[in-house]
This record gives sequence, structure tokens and C-alpha cells, in this order.
Amino acid sequence: GGLGAGGGRRQLSSEAPHPWLAVAPSAPPTLQPHERVLTFLAANTGAGNLHGVATDWSHLSKDKHADGMEVVLQTHLFAGFPRTINALATIHQIGVDSSATAATDWKEERWDPEGWQKSGAEACALIYGSAYPKLRERMEVLHPLLNTMMIEHGYGRVLSRTSLPLRIRELCVLAVLAGQSVAPQLTSHMRGAIKCGATPEEVKAVISQTHLAWGKEAQEVADAVHEGCVRGSKAAL
Repeated sequence: GGLGAGGGRRQLSSEAPHPWLAVAPSAPPTLQPHERVLTFLAANTGAGNLHGVATDWSHLSKDKHADGMEVVLQTHLFAGFPRTINALATIHQIGVDSSATAATDWKEERWDPEGWQKSGAEACALIYGSAYPKLRERMEVLHPLLNTMMIEHGYGRVLSRTSLPLRIRELCVLAVLAGQSVAPQLTSHMRGAIKCGATPEEVKAVISQTHLAWGKEAQEVADAVHEGCVRGSKAAL
């Protein structure tokens, strides 16, 4: 269930720790508590769990609101516009603090398709590594416009926004993909997260919390994909 339109505005932030931090499998100290809450937010946005989104947002400190907005915004690439829109509506009902971040930071400096193509190709190549050329070839075969949109919009216009590091972006992508039974994409982004600076322990922590947002069956599938990636990865995931 989500927040009712007539339910009023919730408390902007909570001093108590996020309840999932007490029940989620352990995470390495390099994955800071607020970063883990961002991965919870990504997962609940992707799962369409608006009550969870509200809980996550209320446990983000105001100085992390801009990061949270970026996490939800990018989720449209991996779970669609409807769930992203509904999550943003829930967040705004609670309240967004923009005092620490100029409102213009949420906008684009200028219309720059060429720049997005360049930055998108660089980000995608970083994430996919040696598999990047084959990925582009396959996307071109599937649909040439999909190939263009993936690079220009997905990796360029969205994921290359500098307001959030690729490491945390990729960990949040994992939280969204882990519940959707999309093994090829989950495998690619587990390896990609490592290439973007995440540790194998951080990746495992995000995968291991899948059940919290997506349920037991999704956890079993995600664990199997992770185990297969660990066994077969040349990146020492």
C-alpha cells in the first residue's frame, strides 16, 4: 500500500536508524548506512512499494535528499516511468529539502546530445569492459534506436550525471535488477559495479538484502545469479 493522497505530510526525517538496517544481512563498513538506505530506496521504487519508499525517505538525512532524488530518477531506466513517478510523488508528499542543493542542480545545464553520447559511451564501456563492443552490436541488431537510446539517454543523460558517483549508482541498479529475474542484466551490472569501484563484499551485501523488498523467491534467484557470477567472473567478483 502507498500513501493516500489525503494522508498528509509525514515527518521529513527520522532520527532512529532505518528498521531494515537491523534485519538486513551484514554489510562491510565501506558501505555506509546512508548508502545502504539509498539501495533500499532503489529497491522499493523498483518494486512499487510506496510504503517502503516513504520509510526510506524518512530515514535519509536532509543533506542526502539530492542523492535520493538521483537514485529514484535513474530507476526509470530499470523499472519504468510509472514506478519512478509514483515514488517521486510519495517523496514530495513527505517533503524534499533542497536547501543544501540548488534547485538548478536537478536540471540540465544544457541540451547536449553529443555530450551525452560521449559520456554515455564512456560510462557504458567502463561498466561492461571487454563485453562493451558485443553489447553495442547486439543492441544494434535488436533495434538501432534502442542502441542509441541506451547510450545517449541511459548511460549519458542519466547515469553520467555527476551528482552521484557511478559506484553508488551501480549498487542501486543491482537493488532494482535483483528482484526482476533478469539474470543477464544483473550479472553485467554486478561486474560493472566492481569496475566502478564497489567491492565484492558491497555487491554481495546488496544482493543478500533482495528479500526485503522483493520477497524470498526473488532472493533465491538473485543468490543463484550471484553465485554463478562469482564462479565464472574473471573480474574476481
